Amino acid sequence: MRTSVTFRILLALGVLLGAAAARAQVLKIVVDDTIQPISAEYIGRAIDIAAQAHDQAVLIELRTPGGLSDSTREIIQKILASPVPVIVYVAPSGGYAASAGFFILESADVAAMAPGTNTGAAHPVIISPGGSEKLDPIMKEKLENDSAAFMRSFVSKRGRNVEVAESAVRQSKSFTDQEALKQNLIDVVAANDQDLLKQLDGRTVTRFNGEKVTLHTANAQIRSFDMSLKQRILNYLIDPNVAFILFTIGMLALYAEFNHPGAVVPGVVGFI
Repeated sequence: MRTSVTFRILLALGVLLGAAAARAQVLKIVVDDTIQPISAEYIGRAIDIAAQAHDQAVLIELRTPGGLSDSTREIIQKILASPVPVIVYVAPSGGYAASAGFFILESADVAAMAPGTNTGAAHPVIISPGGSEKLDPIMKEKLENDSAAFMRSFVSKRGRNVEVAESAVRQSKSFTDQEALKQNLIDVVAANDQDLLKQLDGRTVTRFNGEKVTLHTANAQIRSFDMSLKQRILNYLIDPNVAFILFTIGMLALYAEFNHPGAVVPGVVGFI
C-alpha cells in the first residue's frame, strides 16, 4: 500500500516537473533609444537566441523617437526572416514609436501598443551636422517614394491598412493607440506584458513566408535578454549628444597639440 502511494506521488511530481519544463517561453528585449547599428545587432541576436531555444515568440518593447534608415531596414529584414514570431509592443503608457519605430512596429508579426502611446510621423529626413537638411523637390520626392514603397512591401503582407500606413510616410501622420487599432495598423492594445500575452493566446498569425502559426502565450514565461557590456558601452557612446561632446573634446585636444607640438598626450587623446 505504501509503495503504491509513493509511486503515485512520484508520478504526480514527474508530471508537474515535466509540465514546468515544457512551459512556453517568450524572449523579451527592451529597445529604448534611437535606432542605430547597436539596436540592429541587439535585436538580431535576440531573434537568433529565441530561435535556438524554440521560444514561442520574441517580444520587443519599443520606445524610440526614430533613427537611421539603414539600421531600420536591417532590423526589418531580421524580423521578416525570423524563424519565430516577433511581437513589437510600444510601451509603457506615455511612450511612443515615431519615424523608424513606426516602420519596425508595422513589420512585426504582431503589432501592439499600450494605452496612452502613439506612433507614426515616419516622413524621411536627412540630418546634417547643422540639423535637418532642406531637400530639393526631386530628392524629396525620391526619398518619399522609396520609403513609401518600403512600407507597402511588408504592410500589405501583414494584412494591415496600407493606405493609412503610407500616410504616416507621405504626410507625417501620427496615431494614438486607439486610432491605430481602429484603422488596422496594430492588432492589440494591452495594458502590460501579461495582458498582451493573454490576449494573443490561441491567435493564429500568418508569417511573412505564408506559414500559419498558433501562439500559446497565456501562461508563457517571459525571460529577459539584455545587451552585452560591449553593446551597452557602444550604445551610450553612439548617442548623438555624447558623440558630439566627444567630437568637441577631440577637436580641442588636436588644436592643443598643433599649438604645442610634442605634447603628445593631447594629440593621442584627440586622435582616439
